[in-house]
Amino acid sequence: MNRTPTSVLQRYQADKNRSEALSKQSLEKIDELKLSSNPIHFTLIYEWLSQADPYYSEEMDRIIRQGNYDDKTAENMFIGLITQLLYKTLPTEKACTLLNELLSKLNRWVAENNKKQETLNNEISTLSDFDLPEEASVALNDRILPLLKSLNNDASELERQVIKSSEEIRLLKEELERTSIIAKTDELTNIPNRRGFNEIIHKISLEAQEAQSSFAIILLDLDHFKNVNDTFGHLIGDSVLRYVAKLLHNETKGQDSIARFGGEEFVVLLPGTTYDSAIQVANNIRKKIAARPLQIKANYQTLKLTVSSGVAMYQMGEDLEKLFHRVDQCLYLAKSKGRNVVCGESEL
Repeated sequence: MNRTPTSVLQRYQADKNRSEALSKQSLEKIDELKLSSNPIHFTLIYEWLSQADPYYSEEMDRIIRQGNYDDKTAENMFIGLITQLLYKTLPTEKACTLLNELLSKLNRWVAENNKKQETLNNEISTLSDFDLPEEASVALNDRILPLLKSLNNDASELERQVIKSSEEIRLLKEELERTSIIAKTDELTNIPNRRGFNEIIHKISLEAQEAQSSFAIILLDLDHFKNVNDTFGHLIGDSVLRYVAKLLHNETKGQDSIARFGGEEFVVLLPGTTYDSAIQVANNIRKKIAARPLQIKANYQTLKLTVSSGVAMYQMGEDLEKLFHRVDQCLYLAKSKGRNVVCGESEL
């Protein structure tokens, strides 16, 4: 299911001629866009032209087409790119689990330390009630009690530092979780992107194997979407993508999941759903989109949308690449039949 490189080295692996050509093209593009030749712009343009990550390249395409690429945008894109690369190499979920365990231990230590300090203070205050020999009283007051109070003060200071560190760890955990969400969310439609989809379908497939059940996948593609951008502009095209994402969200429920797979392609995952029901869901989506032309306020034109969809069922224990290849074939068949069509794997 994952069509993107699995490591940073693999991401930029290319022969010498290809690398030199990309470097030259990147510098030419930087000059064309009237940007300064700094490492940030070079990295982003090189990444875009190399198509190392189709999803990322698509976002760069959109921003550059709209004339929104500048130093500020580049800074955000660069941070986003580094975030994505770190997300691939850092075990974010494991790190969050370890931080949760550490916070729990620190909180227990603070609670236990408070009890011990309270007990110690009570015991120290009662010592004055005892009638001790003079030598023992001197030793207690001159050496033992000052030492105990010093230890008590040190413990109090340590507790303050632990509480402060706990807050910093909590903020770090929240930042890791936020970074994870950003890396898996499509910025335009605010639904899971391809990375988020890969994680979701992996989880659903494991649950299906444990329950000895299946799930359906719908791959849908907006018909002639390039014409929408060419005719109405990319801002309208972006609005259309957001509209479709919202419609898919409204048409799914419960354990169902949706994602933008890239470009004008969307995916719907339907756990515990039969083949016939999945075909019906796909047709319901298709009919709703076709039956509701969009009004373009800028020029009072009407935009009629249609989608083509493929439907396939997960087969127990199969490789997810095979499942996606099958549903991709179904989508191709739907388009070859004239578009605005749903085709299931039984037709292959």
